[in-house]
Amino acid sequence: MNPSKLLLVDDEPLNLMLCTKMLNEFDYEVFTASNGQECIDKAGEIHPDLILLDWNMPIMDGIEVLEILKSSEDTKDIPVIMITGVMSSSENLAFAMSLGAVDFLKKPFEKLEFNARVKNTLLLSSSLRSLREQYQFLENKNLFISSLIESNPQPVTYCNTEGILLMYNEAFGRCIENNGRELIGKSVYPLYRSDEIGVQVQKDIEIIRLRAPLSYEGKVFTQDKTYIVSKNIVTDNNDSPTGIITVLTDITEQKKASEELINAKKIELLSGAMQLMHINELNESIISELLKVLPYASKEGKDIINGISSKFRTGMTEQVWSEFEQRFENTFDTFYKKLLDRFPDLTPTERKLCAMLRLGLSSKEIATLTFQNPQSVDVGRYRLRKKLDLSPNENITDFLLKFESK
Repeated sequence: MNPSKLLLVDDEPLNLMLCTKMLNEFDYEVFTASNGQECIDKAGEIHPDLILLDWNMPIMDGIEVLEILKSSEDTKDIPVIMITGVMSSSENLAFAMSLGAVDFLKKPFEKLEFNARVKNTLLLSSSLRSLREQYQFLENKNLFISSLIESNPQPVTYCNTEGILLMYNEAFGRCIENNGRELIGKSVYPLYRSDEIGVQVQKDIEIIRLRAPLSYEGKVFTQDKTYIVSKNIVTDNNDSPTGIITVLTDITEQKKASEELINAKKIELLSGAMQLMHINELNESIISELLKVLPYASKEGKDIINGISSKFRTGMTEQVWSEFEQRFENTFDTFYKKLLDRFPDLTPTERKLCAMLRLGLSSKEIATLTFQNPQSVDVGRYRLRKKLDLSPNENITDFLLKFESK
C-alpha cells in the first residue's frame, strides 16, 4: 500500500521543518509549499491525500487558497486542515469550516495532537473516498440498469423484495395509463388487476425462496391482453436478494393466432372422425350383408366368411384408430404427455378413450369409431372415471378439457 501524501503549506521555513520532522516518524510522503500559489500548483500536480494549510500568509492567505482549492473539480475533494496562531476564535473556526476545511489546528500545538489530527483526518478521508467510489459504482450500475430497462420495448419493472418500485420503463407506464403519476417508492401490486395481486405477491415470494427465474402466463392488467410474466432475482455481493426485475411480454396476438389454428385443427379432426365413422358404418353394413349368407354357405365358405369378417374388423379398427390418433396428436401435442405424467398406469385402450372424450364424442359415436356397442363404451367410461379418481359430480369430459389447459 502506498504511503499517504501530505502537503504542508507555510511561509515560515522553520514551521515547515518542524512539521516535516514530526510527520517523518510515520509512513507519510511529505511535500511542502511556501506560499498559496505554490500550494495550488502542487495540489493539482501531486493530488495529496491531505493539505495542512497555514492561515496567515502574505499575498494569498490560507482562506483564499482554500476557496480556490474547493472551487476546482480537480482539488475540491482533498481534505484541508487549517493551521493558525492568530485566527483562533470560534467564529474563525466556523468560517473556515463553512468554506470546506475539515479541521482546525491552533499554534502552538503538541506533536501528539498534531499526529492524531492528521491520522484521524486521513482515516476519515479514506472512508469518504471509499463511500464516494461505492456511490459512483452504484450510480453507474443504476444508470446501466435504467438504460437497459428503458431500451426494452416490453413493460419492465425493478422492485425491491417488498414490491416497492425502484425503476420502470415507459412501456410499463403506458400499460397502467400512468399519466405522469409518480410511482417510484410506491408498491407495484395495486397497479395490477385486483385478482392478479395475490398471484404476483406469491410469485415474488416464490422467486426469492427459489433464487431462480420464473415465467408464467397471465392477464395482469386487463382481460383483453395476455402476457408472459418473466421474473428474475437481483442479488448483492453476498448473494442476498435485493430486488426483482419483471418483464411483461404481450402474447395476445400470438395466442389468438394459436387458438384459431387449434380450433381449425379441432374442426378438421372432428370432421375426419365423422368421415371415419361414416366409412365404418358402410363397412359394417357390408359385413352384415356378407354374414347374412353365412347360414347358406358350406363349411369351407363359412370359414372364409368368418375369417374375412374378423380380419376386416380388426384391420379397420387399427387403421381407423391409427389415423385418428395421428390427427389428434397433431392438434393436442401435449395432451398425452400431461395425461401420462399424472396417470402413468393408463392402458392404451383407456388412453384412446380419453382422447375421444376430450373431443366431446358420445358413447354411440365412440362405439361406431371403435367397432364396439355403446354399452361397452359406457363400461369403459365407468372404469376410466375410477382410475382418474373422479367424484360422482365431476364430468369426465370437462375434467379432460381442463386437464389439457393445465
